[in-house]
Amino acid sequence: MWNLLAVEDEPIVRVGLRFMVDWERYGVVWKAEANGAEEALRILSREDIHIVLTDIRMPGMDGLELAKRIKAHNPGVQVIFVSSYDEFQYAKEAIRIGAVDYLHKATMDEEEIAGALGKAVDMLRQTAEAKQQMTQEQRNEYLLSLLDACTYPESPLLPELRDETYASGFRLVVFRKRDDAVLHDGESEQLRFLSTQYFIDEYVSKDWGGIVFQRQLREVIWISPLTPRSGDVPSDFTRYLDQLRHKVLELLSVALLYSSSPSYADMEQLPEAYLQALLRSPLYEQCDHPIVRQAKAYVDLHLVEDISLAKVAQAIHVSPGHLSRVFYREVGENFSEYIIRNKMELAQKRLRETNRKVYEIAADIGYANPHYFSKLFKERTGVTPLEYRSR
Repeated sequence: MWNLLAVEDEPIVRVGLRFMVDWERYGVVWKAEANGAEEALRILSREDIHIVLTDIRMPGMDGLELAKRIKAHNPGVQVIFVSSYDEFQYAKEAIRIGAVDYLHKATMDEEEIAGALGKAVDMLRQTAEAKQQMTQEQRNEYLLSLLDACTYPESPLLPELRDETYASGFRLVVFRKRDDAVLHDGESEQLRFLSTQYFIDEYVSKDWGGIVFQRQLREVIWISPLTPRSGDVPSDFTRYLDQLRHKVLELLSVALLYSSSPSYADMEQLPEAYLQALLRSPLYEQCDHPIVRQAKAYVDLHLVEDISLAKVAQAIHVSPGHLSRVFYREVGENFSEYIIRNKMELAQKRLRETNRKVYEIAADIGYANPHYFSKLFKERTGVTPLEYRSR
């Protein structure tokens, strides 16, 4: 709810305004009222006011001067003028000052006032969202500065980093999407990353607490206390991180890798903790599970053949079901989709770099039916093979 201050020197007009409108219906609280500009300024100094509804013609300081002073000290406050005088000069000055609206007392009704309130509330919401976004960005930048000895700030740490949560020390954990996981378009990738960051933040806040932030939409970083908040979490920290990773894959279909630093006692050691987490990271390994490594190696060698989950499973001596489960758990993509994606990438390369006909390229990569190949190609690229080549 947004707080409103009504400024009007005639008491009967103030009463009329107060009961003319169902203010709360529009998300506004009639917080205070003043009989003049001087009293209004005193109220503004002690109350949290978001909207000022003021007459223009008042004894002493008029509404225009009041609005100028309000805007000088708190430009976020939204001002709506009311006046008995339907004069263009007043309206022109109100617009120059930055008023939301200019209402004529003789003709205004609840609908007109509601329209002005709607404009004011929209402005307040936009300002609040921008301020919140800026605060989050600044906070994230500040936290990133703690990870480098050259940028580590001299100013005091955030209160969250100085409370008793970290009394026994901290670890730093870095999460990153697997390099071999399936990719989506740019906007989708960004949304998936932000959803992943939000999920990790929500998940760890219940059990351990700590601070979660991100680096360049590539890494989710968690400064974790050494002692959990809840007793219902695994005592093995690696097991806890594995559970979190599997939850992210299960609910968001995002395959993550993670690495954790040793424990440290002092927040000034954050740069060292971040470096150690990166050095321990499997981020640059294409795969860290032996079954998936073998399966992908087989696909690389036999990509131009008619390969299937069953053939690969037989070649590496595991059951198709086990290979399917392990592959999806580690990579975040079905094995059959992985094969098709790699075949389509090879087809795109040959369409760009050779003059071979579409049916010949289809046969080259293991598709005897060129129509089926073209269907798969369009499903994954949005265009036919010929359209792709003509780009």
